[in-house]
Amino acid sequence: MGEIDYTEEVISYFVDNGDLVFDLLVRIEELKFIEDAIPPEGCIQLEPNAYRWEVLQHLVIYQRTVATRKLRIAVVKPVE
Repeated sequence: MGEIDYTEEVISYFVDNGDLVFDLLVRIEELKFIEDAIPPEGCIQLEPNAYRWEVLQHLVIYQRTVATRKLRIAVVKPVE
């Protein structure tokens, strides 16, 4: 897909949780290598170019901009 941007809230979540969420960060970064940036499992389209993805016991909400090949990770929260 291209470049991935993170909101300040998401960056703080990864910084605060360090090694505990490293695998999640890797999975999110792998979206760059999927042509349409839609993972094959656990992903639901919320609206055009907005997605909800459940992965590694976390909820990830992201937007994609096809024209600029960018993803914006808006929310990352553990699933209870």
